[in-house]
Amino acid sequence: MKKSRYWMAGLLTLVLIIGIADIGLFRSTPTNPKSSTSARQPSAKTVAPITKSAWAKQPKLKYASIIYYAVHHLKIQRWQEVSDFELGWQVEIYPNDGHPKYLVWPDAHIQADAKQLQPNWFTITASGQVTYDSFTVHSFRQDQTATVSTDQILAQLRQDHAAKKVRAMVARLSVVHHH
Repeated sequence: MKKSRYWMAGLLTLVLIIGIADIGLFRSTPTNPKSSTSARQPSAKTVAPITKSAWAKQPKLKYASIIYYAVHHLKIQRWQEVSDFELGWQVEIYPNDGHPKYLVWPDAHIQADAKQLQPNWFTITASGQVTYDSFTVHSFRQDQTATVSTDQILAQLRQDHAAKKVRAMVARLSVVHHH
């Protein structure tokens, strides 16, 4: 009889241990399957890539993309003068016989009296070539230029994962049209 009591007590202890372990497993497993999938999703919103169609709808986005490329990928030193992303930029557009010339000034709120030195500028051809130009200060040398296709600029933006940064630039970019 004593053997059967020990035997029952041992069996009961074993059942309790298994039961407690089983409850612990159930508690560590999420009861709501949605909570586990939402934890795996990135918290940051994905930003739409910048495309030619987006440029057509938002010219300021196009100008911001061109400036971003100049600041980060051109070898023309004077383009670094417009690299302050907090101050922003002012783009002045001159008709230039049907081929607009885009002057780029540092500071979205720059005033005429601060525009003493010739700025950097760019032009865009109908075939999608962007020519960057920069006046060489205190020199009798020719202006420094570089030509890049709009396709190259868009590809570089994708490679840099810069869509969010370029889209944020638009808010700090003012445009002045001259007729």
